[in-house]
Amino acid sequence: MKAAVLHGVRDIRIQTVPDPVCAPHGVIVKVNACGVCGSDLHWYKENGHEGAIFGHEFSGDIVEVGKNVQGIAAGTRCTAVGFSPCGKCFWCKQGKMHRCSDMALLGYQFPGAMAEYVHVPFAIPGRSVFPLPEELSYEDGASVEPLSISCFSVNRGQPKPSDIVAVIGLGVIGLYAVQILKALGVEKVLAAGRRPSRLAAAKRFGAHPVIDAAAEDTLQAVMQATDQLGVNTVLECAGNQTTFDQAVAMARGGGKILLVGIYEEALHWQPLSVIGKNLTLVGCLGGNFPAVIELLKTKKVSTENIVSHRFGLDQAAEAFRAQLQDPAAVKVMIMPQER
Repeated sequence: MKAAVLHGVRDIRIQTVPDPVCAPHGVIVKVNACGVCGSDLHWYKENGHEGAIFGHEFSGDIVEVGKNVQGIAAGTRCTAVGFSPCGKCFWCKQGKMHRCSDMALLGYQFPGAMAEYVHVPFAIPGRSVFPLPEELSYEDGASVEPLSISCFSVNRGQPKPSDIVAVIGLGVIGLYAVQILKALGVEKVLAAGRRPSRLAAAKRFGAHPVIDAAAEDTLQAVMQATDQLGVNTVLECAGNQTTFDQAVAMARGGGKILLVGIYEEALHWQPLSVIGKNLTLVGCLGGNFPAVIELLKTKKVSTENIVSHRFGLDQAAEAFRAQLQDPAAVKVMIMPQER
């Protein structure tokens, strides 16, 4: 089969690789859509990951089912969480492989879905493999994973409709967070980002004000919009020193800072700024696929205005360049079955 293989820093090439072999507890999926994730870009820009086949945000059709898999049939349209438990840790020995402390992840430690087919080695319906309702497109299915991160992160903050919430960083996770906050009835959602296409999307999703961080002082704009009181909760989705400092400064006393973005570099900070305001820092890493599938099905959230670019598998190198560099890019999708 064809796959997009990382050969070095910013060097993606299409090559023929062996077809996946279905494990007894696994399924093989014919991939119809796969998103380029920000986490993929971290590896894409680094040395030491040669041979990786990215792709963990995907959907497609199940074409083969392992002999030990129950409740999953070939032909099912699905999305999935790809992981492979170690079989040796405390949790694996308890039969709770989904909690494995040394988990191998699809698209990183083993081949992902930027290929014609992908192997999901540990297939459990409703836990790692999720059928797609007929109302959802393959693009919707490939968007479930990032949307689930946004949903999980927002719910970690337990926002009330009367809260004022700021979303800093308008990548895909931040934009979905805006949608989920509005779906939960949060009346005032502020958003700050840089790319015009993403600022426009945030406005369409109901954020106000939307702050152009490239042209405005984000902290000053947030404080002005809140009569100098600051916000109840900040979703810090950008993951850098500047936005972390802004989050601490704009959170009002007793507020929460939800750490969602992936930090490439260590932070330098003075804890007294958090202690003095009794702030709560909350790490956010998790997801809830069934919840967001229902949100998409009922149209409380949408991938419209999120998926901005579509490429065939043979154009994978161009897809990565677009996700990284194109100012108009929000979410780039690779469609392996399109020619």
